[in-house]
Amino acid sequence: MKIMLMLMTAIIFCSCATVKNSRFSASDIQPGMSKQAIIARCGKPFKKSFSQVGDILYEDFYYKETIYKDYWFEVNTILHFENGKLVSLEPGHERRLYQPPVVLEKK
Repeated sequence: MKIMLMLMTAIIFCSCATVKNSRFSASDIQPGMSKQAIIARCGKPFKKSFSQVGDILYEDFYYKETIYKDYWFEVNTILHFENGKLVSLEPGHERRLYQPPVVLEKK
């Protein structure tokens, strides 16, 4: 029983690693990559959008991640595809999480 408790504790502490860099800032994501390659590397997006103009299919994949750099931030990244190939990466909205409450002093 003690071994099981120690193992569970070790798993919990090991899973609490902090992320300091976005997975999209890595140089291994390049223009021309397929949607399947991006999903295999980055996971499924939380949202998608698309439009078609003539013979060109435009698709956008939206990703969210939480990153710690002195503070916790929620970072959004948008990947733009044309006919299934990555053409650009756009940094989306960023916001700081867990801000301390503002305290107003009475005069």
